[in-house]
Amino acid sequence: MALRDIITRRIFVLDAHYPRTIIAGVFFFTLLILWKVPGLEIDPGLRSLVPRDHPTVQNMELAEDLFSGSEIVVIAIETDSLLSERTLTKFSALQDSLEAMGLISRTVSIYSQKYIVPDDGGFGVEPLFDDIPSDSAGRALLLQTLHESGVIGNLVSEDLKLMCFIAQVDASLDFDEIEFREALFRIIEEFEGPERIHLASPVISSAESIDNVRRDLRTFTPIALGLMIFLLLLSFRSWIGIFLPLFVVAFSILWTFGLMAWLDLSVPIIGGLIPIMLIAIANNYGIHIISHYFEYTVMDQELTRAAILRRTMSKLGMPIFLAGTTTIVSFMSLMSHELSKVREIGLLVSFGIGVAFLLSLFLIPSILILVPRPTYLSKRKSMLLVNEFLVSWGRFFTKYRVPFLVTLFIVVALFSLGIRDITIDTVPDNFFPKNSKIRIANQVISRAFGGSTQLNILIEGDIYDPIVLSHIDKLTDHVKQQNETVTSTYSITDIIKKMHFAFNNGNYDSLKIPEDRELITQYMFLYSLTGDDDDFDLILDDPDEPSYTQVFIRIGEVHTEELMALVDDTEDYVHSHYYDDLPIKPMLSGPAALLGAVSHLVVRGQIISLAYASIIIFVIMSFVFRSLIGGILATLPMALSVLLIFGVLGNFGIPLNMTTSLLTCILVGVGVDYSVHFLWHLREHIREGDTLEDAIANTMKVSGKGILFNGISVIVGFSVLMYSVFMPLKAFSVLIMASIAFCLIGGLAILPAMVSLIDPKFLSR
Repeated sequence: MALRDIITRRIFVLDAHYPRTIIAGVFFFTLLILWKVPGLEIDPGLRSLVPRDHPTVQNMELAEDLFSGSEIVVIAIETDSLLSERTLTKFSALQDSLEAMGLISRTVSIYSQKYIVPDDGGFGVEPLFDDIPSDSAGRALLLQTLHESGVIGNLVSEDLKLMCFIAQVDASLDFDEIEFREALFRIIEEFEGPERIHLASPVISSAESIDNVRRDLRTFTPIALGLMIFLLLLSFRSWIGIFLPLFVVAFSILWTFGLMAWLDLSVPIIGGLIPIMLIAIANNYGIHIISHYFEYTVMDQELTRAAILRRTMSKLGMPIFLAGTTTIVSFMSLMSHELSKVREIGLLVSFGIGVAFLLSLFLIPSILILVPRPTYLSKRKSMLLVNEFLVSWGRFFTKYRVPFLVTLFIVVALFSLGIRDITIDTVPDNFFPKNSKIRIANQVISRAFGGSTQLNILIEGDIYDPIVLSHIDKLTDHVKQQNETVTSTYSITDIIKKMHFAFNNGNYDSLKIPEDRELITQYMFLYSLTGDDDDFDLILDDPDEPSYTQVFIRIGEVHTEELMALVDDTEDYVHSHYYDDLPIKPMLSGPAALLGAVSHLVVRGQIISLAYASIIIFVIMSFVFRSLIGGILATLPMALSVLLIFGVLGNFGIPLNMTTSLLTCILVGVGVDYSVHFLWHLREHIREGDTLEDAIANTMKVSGKGILFNGISVIVGFSVLMYSVFMPLKAFSVLIMASIAFCLIGGLAILPAMVSLIDPKFLSR
């Protein structure tokens, strides 16, 4: 007796003799593993996606230790009476309220900004205004001061209709974006109206992302499940056929999140896709068992439940094992991904699929052995229409196999040309519709003040050394000149130039870095006499003897590819100009550097994990069928589906991001599942003496039914997510439906056509 027959027989013995024990054990373990789920936390930040040992993350942590955070929130006030006494008085209180927030270390605005002015024998540091002007003369003087100080275009818009507050967030790894956003919104609500207030920040976008994911999953998941239940009811016309596969999916989801809780893992923003992926994949095994169980009941009414179940397990044990193994392999390939949270998702979804596989083999048969079979199965015409449709479908594609396959390969070749146009988008702001408040606020702030995203460059060296300062100046000039997305820069060199300029009575030739280190030190001492001690907290680690400084580079409306180009260009410049023997060590940090790192990791991780999964699954299938042709046939529908789905990404302008990068695992898993079931049962029918034509017809009636019911229920179920306001979830739902549809075509059309065309020998061995 073959090993697989021994294993399936022992599984059946357990299911048949201890069904109540198995059911009770599953429920008991579910309660145990859910014990810590209420303590699960959501981490929406991009930093948690990147490995802690990544240079950008290490640079950000160093900058946060030395300074007071790398995240900013830009709050813009829009009004037609910006310089009126009422407006200036009203929003002076906003400055105080923002600085009183525990997580804001500093707020820059016209109320706090100082500027350097020439003075007798040196220079002075003065505020933009001491008192709010109450007449036209005072407003004219204030306007002149705003122009002379250089805040127009930075803190006040050119048309004098907007002013902004730039709040520096004292962020850390355990930073709670939701709590911060709620506290900030409570303050803003006190000041809004009739003036319009816009907020822009990656911090706010992350918090809004959490809310959108929570709301959409809470709203649409029940609807999606309802539609799937309706489709399964139409397919199986039995509550058993509906709820047993869904029970398996529900338990696999609960156990997966339970494992996260026991391992003290936080749920990343892409973690909301775990239930979606498991619903799309994990119900496959249960549906095939129910489909075969019902079909064998219709074929032989005299057999007992135990006999039918024994036959079902004997026929399905190995295909389900292979389908589960290949799907687990496809997600385990994500362990090669460079994004740490994507690796976690791969491990967790693999665990969930493993749970679904085991529960399909143990829980579903245990319940089937206890409950009576649906009465409609005793009717001879039960499922006759479905069977006739599937048989006719298979015969159509075998009859017209050549024109179908030629047309298919031409369409795939043409459609896959869209791969060249695939774009990358990891910017949180673009997760929202164009008419959303966040997108509108970012556009307003970008036009008026140059955006709310920063690239920080952390500089190590003897900062007051004129050579070091000149290097900082050259680096800053290069970044501004080579990248149109850069709207403004700010560094210690700007302040020192202004000091030197003011000290020399505004002589234009003196707007440069002094060549004498002692003179620079004297300037900083003079500044300390009239300025505040915390004026340099953001750019110097120690105003007396600094060894670190930060350069702030403001970026306009963010597009991922331009941002990646900015980060790459800056890194290339740093690596080519600054060596170990130079007195300066620049390091990229801040939100823009993190977005650039994530974007590169998404692309590299996608290619590597897909390559690993494809190669390993091809090897497994070739070994299982003991034929290279068998391996090619088993992976061909999956390969064509991958080409088509990447063509969809490029042709329809759907960007590649953290969520869509997980889609290929679903494609590989589902595509190979369908292929395994079709080819395995086709081979079984041929070994039993069927001709190739009859074997295809019988396979379509049994395995084809499970494939069809599973695919249609998933497609219809996830159609509701197209109405999500969260763009990644909407795109993901469209792509899931497209990918499952491609896999259906692969399993129910491409394979019958290919098999009938080449009549592979491995099927009869």
